[in-house]
Amino acid sequence: MDTGITGTSQSLWHLHPPSPARRQGMGSRARKASDTGSSSKNLPEARSQQTASFAVVVAIDFGTTSSGYAFSFSSDPEAIHMMRKWEGGDPGVANQKTPTSLLLTPDGAFHSFGYTARDYYHDLDPEEAREWLYFEKFKMKIHSTSDLTMSTELEALNGKKAPALEVFAHALRFFRQHAVQELKEQCPSLPERDAIRWVITVPAIWKQPAKQFMREAAYRAGLVSPESPEQLLIALEPEAASIYCRKLRLHQLIDLSCKAAANGLAPEHPIDSSFRQGERPRQPREWEREREKGSSPASHPEVRQQPRGKGAEDPGVPV
Repeated sequence: MDTGITGTSQSLWHLHPPSPARRQGMGSRARKASDTGSSSKNLPEARSQQTASFAVVVAIDFGTTSSGYAFSFSSDPEAIHMMRKWEGGDPGVANQKTPTSLLLTPDGAFHSFGYTARDYYHDLDPEEAREWLYFEKFKMKIHSTSDLTMSTELEALNGKKAPALEVFAHALRFFRQHAVQELKEQCPSLPERDAIRWVITVPAIWKQPAKQFMREAAYRAGLVSPESPEQLLIALEPEAASIYCRKLRLHQLIDLSCKAAANGLAPEHPIDSSFRQGERPRQPREWEREREKGSSPASHPEVRQQPRGKGAEDPGVPV
């Protein structure tokens, strides 16, 4: 997972190679810091002093086909609020995500994103639509581009091109404005800046330049300031999913235990950490019919009990 400090410095060398004079200055500053006695012992203290407390965390799932976001307050981090109120889409349907579609005016200005962009563009007259810049499923373009730079361009549906950095910045700016408005409705006293920690998920196959490109787009969109890189986390999608699954599994296990205790009943079969219940003897349907007639499987002449053991058959299996 990219914490925003190490990843930034490494990828900047790929996207913005420093000049020879700058490299020399960086080397001299490093030697000067070493001569003054600064050591790695002081790094934890410095990092702890720089660590800020955030009132809320907003995580953006920037997907190839659909995108969305969720947030949680630091006072109750286990309560995840997922945005389901998207403008457009099917009436009466709560959508967890909105299409990753961006619409720019013929002048290149932002018009809309998501369902609104998709519906508005498809409602345009064909002649008029040729002037508008419509982008969809553009996320993986920065991964497939071999020579990704800050001047890389994306092609719209009408064939016109726009800077990729601006396209991603428009999309992230839409999520920032949408999330901030939602947070202010729930917590009017929440300050917009320095109180929100932003998380953007990216595929694990993305290389460092693509991750840094997304960070630069977040800076351009105004999510965070380049002076506060720790306020933005670039998280890998499978890592975020695995953390969620671990949390969900633990929550379900605790929930099951609490329900059993609340009812005053102990679970008949133990539940292990993988949520597999203890094996139960399998009973054919004909046994159930015998039970209804008043006889038990054990009294059936074709059934005999066998002790459990390695390689032994289940008790009560017909022979």
